[in-house]
Amino acid sequence: MKAQAIAQSAADLVGGDRKDAYGDVLLGLERIALLWTAVLTIAGKAPRKPISAHDVAQMMVSLKQARAYTGPLRLDNHIDEAGWAAIAGEAASRLASEAS
Repeated sequence: MKAQAIAQSAADLVGGDRKDAYGDVLLGLERIALLWTAVLTIAGKAPRKPISAHDVAQMMVSLKQARAYTGPLRLDNHIDEAGWAAIAGEAASRLASEAS
């Protein structure tokens, strides 16, 4: 599969029907960030700063990178990685605009 097809597949996932199923992706990431921060705090491993929506998306990129090194080739990991990277960029942009 060529890079453009992988990027297009990721764009289709990010811009597709997932919003209808799960709502605004960044609000969802903010909920995940709150939960992960709480779990780490309860476990005695509280982060110095609360986890952000951007952090969650970046960690999902890392998850997909780790999976890409496991087992046979599954292009889905690379497609999802590209999608999560795009979402991380959107989250970073939104956080930067909220800060200014």
